[in-house]
Parts: sequence; structure tokens; C-alpha cells
Amino acid sequence: MSKSICVHLFLFLTFVVRPYLGLAQMKYQPQKVIVQFSENISTAGKNTTGLTGFDQVAARYRVYKIARVYPFLDHVKPTEKTAKNLDALRRTYYVYYRERVKPERVARDMSAQTGVTYAEPAPMYRIHGSVGRAQPDDALYEQQTYLRHLRVPDAWEIVKGEDQSPPVVIAIVDGGADWQHEDLIGNVWTNEDEIPENGIDDDNNGFIDDVHGANFANQDEMNNDPRGVPAAPGNALHGTGVAGVASAVTNNGKGVAGTAWNAQLMHINVSCSDYDEYMCYSRQGVLYAAMNGADIINASWGSIAGDQISNSVKEMVDFATDMGTLIVAAAGNESFDNDEYLSTPSGYFRVLSVGATERDSRRSTSFSQYGRTVNVFAPGVGLYTTALNNSYDDTVWGTSFSTPLVAGVAALIKTRFPEITPDALREQLRLSSENMDAENPLRAGKLGRGYVNALASLQVPTVPGVRVRQWSWNDNDGNKEIAPGDEVTVTVEIVNYLADAQHLMVEFVPTESYPFLSILRKNVSVGRLTRDASVSTTFRFLVANEAPPNQIVRFYVRIRDGEFTDEDGSFTLGINPQAEVAYAALRALYQSTGGENWYENRGWDLTRVPTVQEMSGWFG
Repeated sequence: MSKSICVHLFLFLTFVVRPYLGLAQMKYQPQKVIVQFSENISTAGKNTTGLTGFDQVAARYRVYKIARVYPFLDHVKPTEKTAKNLDALRRTYYVYYRERVKPERVARDMSAQTGVTYAEPAPMYRIHGSVGRAQPDDALYEQQTYLRHLRVPDAWEIVKGEDQSPPVVIAIVDGGADWQHEDLIGNVWTNEDEIPENGIDDDNNGFIDDVHGANFANQDEMNNDPRGVPAAPGNALHGTGVAGVASAVTNNGKGVAGTAWNAQLMHINVSCSDYDEYMCYSRQGVLYAAMNGADIINASWGSIAGDQISNSVKEMVDFATDMGTLIVAAAGNESFDNDEYLSTPSGYFRVLSVGATERDSRRSTSFSQYGRTVNVFAPGVGLYTTALNNSYDDTVWGTSFSTPLVAGVAALIKTRFPEITPDALREQLRLSSENMDAENPLRAGKLGRGYVNALASLQVPTVPGVRVRQWSWNDNDGNKEIAPGDEVTVTVEIVNYLADAQHLMVEFVPTESYPFLSILRKNVSVGRLTRDASVSTTFRFLVANEAPPNQIVRFYVRIRDGEFTDEDGSFTLGINPQAEVAYAALRALYQSTGGENWYENRGWDLTRVPTVQEMSGWFG
């Protein structure tokens, strides 16, 4: 039986162990987990569900409240595309508990109970950049040289964000913003169906007085002013800077020019209530933006998730995209290869992932994450933007600010081609970018499609946008464990989002030479694949009898149509898993460090080899 999962997510067999020492670990909200139930439940008692096994576990951890994560989704009408994810998201709950136990452990125990689809810790996503403070200034466009480097002024000669009525909407899902800033207020999104300050949900979308966006951080359903919260002022500074890069009011004689030239800004505060640099309500913010008509969502935050695939993030991404919204997300600032370490949400299929270059250069910054799964790059150092109290700042840096540059270009494309779908928009922007390998020899082949070209992105596409939608695998004995001597068949589904492909070839390519693997079938001729059509292809490889234990292998696919070539995917498989070998290495590391590098080391028994389930519960 095969296991199918979206591309760009990492599939690891059983207990193949990977080191994460030195990585910025995912931070979770304490004493809270996310649980999706397989059927609707009743939480009238606030701490029970009627599911015997789950309620017993809940009592052990002293659960005191169970509340839906997305109650506002009751106000969304399902469509053929969104019905499945909408139903799942409506069955997703926060479970609050009092025991001082790590949420990873609680989630594992709850996920094993009948009636639970999955249980996950509730993440806190870190913002991907930093801002400084500067004195107020104006007329800074001549100093925004990076816009010219991206060919943005040339693009403005063709289209401006204000050309469509109503303009394209960019949702700034961030730490709140000073939306009344002199260089932002002219572009603020207004919910025309909501009457300000009357304490009523006039448009029946589940939010009261959400006139210019929503505020999840203040935990006050009567106050949806999307400003920052006092306990996390740095997050509001971040959100204000991100908004200005994307669409500060342009051609108004003051301040800075926004990339989108007056697209509208929907401000959504998803900050943690009392943590600077972290976002606690990002998923709610993304879904709010999608259900309220945002065309583009800017997500300048994220975390390295290691091998932890989040079902709720995938549901969120698919739902928002199927609602008609493109998510543009920061790749991260930890200088890791995102093909090896899953960055969320930027690493998920259907998200446009953005890395950072130097200010007026195609040189990747030393801090930017990279990899084939980082789709495009744009400047992320020394950008001029809006700051708090009608001021401006030229010290911002990070993929946090590369991302709104790209979101602004996406808004220009959407303005010129209003009927374009989010998937096609992502591909049009990605495939019009320019190769950066020559300027970055140490990261050659690991920079996605390269440097964004705003002018080129506005042209009618002439090449196919073929991407991997999902993949699965089978080994010849069907035991779902790839052992020495196994023949493995990999099935890859691809879809074309842009121009028709006439002579499509698909190649299955290992990322390096693996002497213990023989590729038996690596090339498939598809031929013609029209826009919006999909097809499944299969590839095969053989594992040598002498394959060493606990190997990690990676593949991607190379797409060819005539002279056009593209690469996509990050397929990761574990070969010859052996618990004893993995445990011996972990035991040595644990003993040499005294357990100090391990987030969760309870249950370690150094006298025996643990079970797979026990080993999977150790975090380090």
C-alpha cells in the first residue's frame, strides 16, 4: 500500500533519525494543542467530547476547555473545490489543558484515540526579518534602487495596482500595523458591508466591526482594529514595515513607493498576545483573508518544522488557494537548505516561497534559506519602508521584506490578468524569474527559478507551468519499509498550470550519486499536456543488497518541453531503517551531552533498544 503526500513535504520511513542540533526549533504555544475530530462533536461541557478514550486522556492532562479554532468558517458557503477542507477545518479544535506537560506529548497521546483525525501542537511562527527605527522622511523613491533592479518601474508602465476597480487586495497577515500611517491609510482595505463601531456583525462573516481587517491578538471579539497589541510592539513595527514594502501609497508626494502601486491592504493582526517576534494566530488570519476576498496573502513568518508534517497547515493552504488566494511566504533566515529541512508554511505545495538577495544584487544573502523549494528571490536588505508614528525606516532586512516585494509584483500580475488562478499566478511569477547561479556558485542549482523580473512576469506565458501535485511509492513486498534488495515504484502526478506542453518529458533525478541505488526507469515521455490537465507517471529504482543502514535519499523531477526545462519536487525516502543502529548513535550523543540538547528526553532507557513508537517521541 502506498502513502501519498503533497510534494515539498518530507516523507520519512518509521524511525530514520536526522540531527537537528543547531536548528531554530519550532516553538509551540504552551498547554494547548490542535485536535481535529473525525466527526462533529458536542463540547457543551467545555472539557469533554463524548469520545471515551479521548475524554480519559483529556482528564489525565486536566483539559478545561475545548473550543473550535475556526468558528467563523460557519459563515463560508462550500464549493466543489473547498467543501472537503471546509468540513475538516470546521471539525478542528483547540484543546486547553492545565498539566505542565509539553504539547508534543499531549498531541501524541490524543492522536492515538478513536475519533481523532490528528492532533498537533499549536505553533508560534517566528517573523523572518528585523526592523530598526528611523527619523521621519519623505520623497524616498530615488533611494529605492532595488525597485529598478527588479524592473518594477518598467512594469508600472504596463499596469498599476490601482488600475482595477476595485483594486487587487493584499492581506498583510502579520503583527498588526499602524494602518493610519500617512503612507498607508490611502490604500487601506475597507469592508464596505460592515458599519463601523456599531458592535454588530453587519455582513454576517463572524466578525464584529472588521472594517479594515481583523485582530486575533487582542482576544477581544468586539475590537477588530488591526493595530498591534501593547505587549508585542515589535510585531506591529514588523507588520507596518511589511505593509509599506508591498503597497505604501505611491505617487502621493511623500514617503516611499509601494511595489504594487496602490493595491489595497487588508491588515490582519495574528501576533501572539505577549510574545514579540512570534505569530500565534497565523492560520486564523490566513483563513480570514481568504474568506473575505484577499487576492494575495503575505506571510512574512514561519518556522523550520524538521520532519513534522502539519495536516492543519496543508488544509489551510489548500482551502485558501481554492478560495482564490495566493499565499506568498518567506523562506526563512536560518541559512538552511529547505529541501532538507521543511520550512512551514513556505515549503508547502501551492505556496510561493521567497528568498532574499542583497539590496541591488542577485547575490543571495548569507542568512537566506535556499533550495529548489525556494521558488524565487528578491532583495531583502536595506529596503525603505513605513514605520510607526508616520516615520520611515531603511534598516529592515530579512526574507520578511523580500516577500512583500514579491507579493506586490504578484498584485501587478493579478491586476493585468484578473481571471488568473492562484496556481497559475504562482507559476507565472516563478517561471519569469531569472537564473542566479552565476552570481552564487556555492548555491548553484539551489536557488529555485532565481531573481524576480517584474516586467517579464507581466507577459502572456508561452511556456508550460508543470508542477508535481502529489506522489506515492510502493516497495515490491508491500511492507512499507524500503529494505536492501527491494524494487521501489514511485508514482508522480503532475499538472500543467500555464501554456500547453507539446513534447513533455519527465525525468526522475537523484540529488546526488547513491551507489546503493540503481535507477531502472527514470525517463517518461508524456507528449502533449494542455493547460489545467494532469497525468501520472511512474519511475522505478532498485536498492542494492549491501545498502548501508538508515540512509536518506532525495529526488526531484526535471521537466522538458523542447528547449524549456524546469525542476520541481523534493522527494525524500528512508532506506534500510534499523532501530538498533539509530539508537546506538542517539545513545552515544545523549550520554556525551548529558541530555542537555534534548527538548524531550523522558522515557529514555539506556539498557534496551526502544520501540519505534518510543523513539519517535524523542525530540532533540
